[in-house]
Amino acid sequence: MKCFNTSVVRGIALAFLAVIIVTTWLGAGSPTLAPNDDLKAAFDSIDVPKGDINTRVRYIWRNDDALYARWKMLESAKETIDCTYFIVDKDIFGQAFLGLLAKKAREGVRIRLMIDGRIYRSGYMKGMPDRFEELAAVPNVQIKQFNSVGKSLLAMFEDFRAAFASNHDKIIIVDGKTSIIGGRNIGPDYFVGKGEYDIVYRDSDVLMSGTHVAAQLKKAFDDEWGCLRNSVVKPDTFNWKDQSARLDLANMALRRFMLGQGLYDESKIKLSGKLPEALKEFNEELSKYKNLSSYASFQLFRGERPKPVKILDKHSRLGALNGITPTLVKFIDSCKSEIIIQNPYLVLTAEAEAALKRASDRGVKIIMHTNSGGSTDSLFPQAFLMSDWKKMLRDMPTCRLLVAPSINERLHSKVFVFDRQIAVVGSYNMDALSEQINSEVVAAICDPQFATMTALRLFDDMKSTVEYKITVDKDGNVTKAYGPEDHCSKEIVKKMNFLRKLTWLRPVI
Repeated sequence: MKCFNTSVVRGIALAFLAVIIVTTWLGAGSPTLAPNDDLKAAFDSIDVPKGDINTRVRYIWRNDDALYARWKMLESAKETIDCTYFIVDKDIFGQAFLGLLAKKAREGVRIRLMIDGRIYRSGYMKGMPDRFEELAAVPNVQIKQFNSVGKSLLAMFEDFRAAFASNHDKIIIVDGKTSIIGGRNIGPDYFVGKGEYDIVYRDSDVLMSGTHVAAQLKKAFDDEWGCLRNSVVKPDTFNWKDQSARLDLANMALRRFMLGQGLYDESKIKLSGKLPEALKEFNEELSKYKNLSSYASFQLFRGERPKPVKILDKHSRLGALNGITPTLVKFIDSCKSEIIIQNPYLVLTAEAEAALKRASDRGVKIIMHTNSGGSTDSLFPQAFLMSDWKKMLRDMPTCRLLVAPSINERLHSKVFVFDRQIAVVGSYNMDALSEQINSEVVAAICDPQFATMTALRLFDDMKSTVEYKITVDKDGNVTKAYGPEDHCSKEIVKKMNFLRKLTWLRPVI
């Protein structure tokens, strides 16, 4: 017994020591940091319409909660729904999303939906344009393609980069009060659990309740909605293939499954035409998702209190507004202790790099969490990071670079935390595509409790990363201590070495 007690005590002590080591290694040993008046002043200087900026806000990192939040919002709509997405996928989630919008429109809710033109017409989205046209035929629904391919090609010779401009915002606004933004599109890779789909992202959203924030997001939505290069999605002229029943069935099947009621029994439901095939398809998809059955108990908010929130918007290259980049630089320049950046793509623009270098020169600790060649969904950004990372660590000696090593840790979250006082969450990537070409939108939340909670969540993500490191000799020569070649396959490294030579593509990646 004495031996057993000793081993238990030793085990507890070792576990406690391990926790201390991990939290210290990640920089989370002290959850709170000293107040930073300069950072508060930078937040206060952001120009937004007059009114109460305090907003109920919830940080959503779990994929199932992200799905439930969107569905709960849409189902609760009484008057209006404004939504814009880069991708509405062709799977059960995308079809159910359109089915739910159709249902709400039939109930009298006025709906505006905007989707990206290039994604809409891509070969991958086969079958979905017809379903969007089906939704467009429902009274109370308006749908637009942003920067549609036909119109953008006509203007390609005026501005090459503008032809590639996308609406990268992901916004839902319900009844002018409840809203959600973040990194997630509509598809299984954003909503299901690890191992339940080929690729599952780690992503972030912010759910907000307040008319002041909703009005700012509506302004961001309206600015892109009115773009002259948009095209209206019109109902199918002849509608040879009616898709309305299929979309309704998708919504019903997903809702039933989320409520924990399981799959529809195909043998007990009388369906006509091709609906039996559709139900079989939906059931096959849903049967893979074991962790999507808690919708009945989900609540949008769980006691979250109002916090100061401001929306930062950026037009695509087709517009003039950029409220994000200058504000992020101002936050970086105001930091005194710590900057945390979680972002899937890290191809620093000259402006961002200069600001981070200034912070490092002041002794500010910089922690970056991004993808690697082994985890990314796009090798181009990782190829350019492969060219940059050693110089970046040399020029910013207080910077640590942590990367997701494999597809099991694939990152799509776009979050910044400044001195654990301000958190910024949205769609903005750390690359030239977001900074110069696409439209983006983020929320800045000025609240130490919220920012610290967000930081600790990010530190938890970083436990499954590897760290790139360098050594610098007395003459300033840089040598890799650990880098992409040490954990990525030879094939991936070979591809990245080729892609990073295509430097002319850097401004559009």
